[in-house]
Amino acid sequence: MTEDTRMAATHAANAYQKAGQARFREEVIAGGAPYVIAEAVTPHEIFHALDIPVISLPWYSAIISAKQLSPYYFGLMDKLGYHDGLPRYGSLPFMTTLDGDRDRAPYGGLPKPLMILERLRGDFGQKIGEQWARAFGGDVPLVSLDSSSLADLGSPWFDRNQHGWEELYGSDRLDFQVEQLKGVIALTEALTHRALDPEELRKVMHLVNQAGEQVDRAKRLIGGTKPVPVSLPEQLTNIMAATWNRGGQWAVDHLTAYCDEIEERIDKGYAICPNEKVRLLWVNNGLWFNTGFYRAFEESHGATFVWSMYSNFLSDGYRKYFDDGVDPLRALAARHISMNEQLHLPGWMAEWIVQQAKDYQCDGAVVLVPIGDRMSSFGTKICQLALEQAGIPTLELTASMVDSRLWDNDAMIAKVGRFIEERIAA
Repeated sequence: MTEDTRMAATHAANAYQKAGQARFREEVIAGGAPYVIAEAVTPHEIFHALDIPVISLPWYSAIISAKQLSPYYFGLMDKLGYHDGLPRYGSLPFMTTLDGDRDRAPYGGLPKPLMILERLRGDFGQKIGEQWARAFGGDVPLVSLDSSSLADLGSPWFDRNQHGWEELYGSDRLDFQVEQLKGVIALTEALTHRALDPEELRKVMHLVNQAGEQVDRAKRLIGGTKPVPVSLPEQLTNIMAATWNRGGQWAVDHLTAYCDEIEERIDKGYAICPNEKVRLLWVNNGLWFNTGFYRAFEESHGATFVWSMYSNFLSDGYRKYFDDGVDPLRALAARHISMNEQLHLPGWMAEWIVQQAKDYQCDGAVVLVPIGDRMSSFGTKICQLALEQAGIPTLELTASMVDSRLWDNDAMIAKVGRFIEERIAA
């Protein structure tokens, strides 16, 4: 039997997620308690403060993919006549509802939600949301948040957005966003007969900042240590478990324990790849059906993936500090108003990722260009150019982060291997 070298924090994160799934089955599926389906770039904190479970759409899509169920659901999408240009992240959970088989769907499937909350972006997202709401019976509200564009990006946003967010994002834009958030709260209160406690929301917001501080600590530990003490798959498990549960004390406590364990590994000289020669960035969404790919080059090339955009966006992009006299809704609006742009669009995305390459001492970057997801691809070319100009060689892989049918593992391993040999090691 292979020795289990995973971190204790990783086991704890998996156990917490498993317990959460059991609670969801008991309270929501069996008990009929309300829950919300929401895009990642929407204000989950409102529902955390109201003790309403949130199923993040990309999280559920990633779980479907990790359980190797995406070929079945995308096959169903083809049979039902949906075109293959639909964004894969957004359409995969929708297919579980159309399929209607709760024994097949992860965690018993998704029953009728309180609402579907999304952000207006891309070409097809709101149409998928409309059809999904109808598939639940037609009486599920679809709430679509809009976000105006910023005319002037200015200096690096990640240096300004934690304390100077009012100036960075613009008061008029924040005013508009706050009014939309008030609408979400009013609808939620009307549907659940629960009243949002502003102090509870304030508490949730501060806890998220504390979680982000621990993620920043992890970034400094991992980025500053060679060889790397924790693998990218374990980073993803620990950071994402806390991200989806970011409104509670558990996220802060877990990330603190995670960082403590990283420090212990560093003190003991532990390395996941003792022969580390090359450090790589993974740019864009995670390869959820095959996270083992990130470790496929350790023995053959001494190459490790040490970063993805999930490694520390919670610290760099999500922390918003505010004084007691400031409305927490305003800080919440600042958290989400440009979140998608920071992750995926030119300018925002490129300058941040170039900085991550420096902070994590990376030698090269592998860039996933998602099939059927234009929104996740918009900033990719500019980001590649920016990385190359900064002296970081890049390799582009065209694939889907959730559709394993479109992935040739042997060919991709060979492609990355040649990239390491010819553009980095050479």
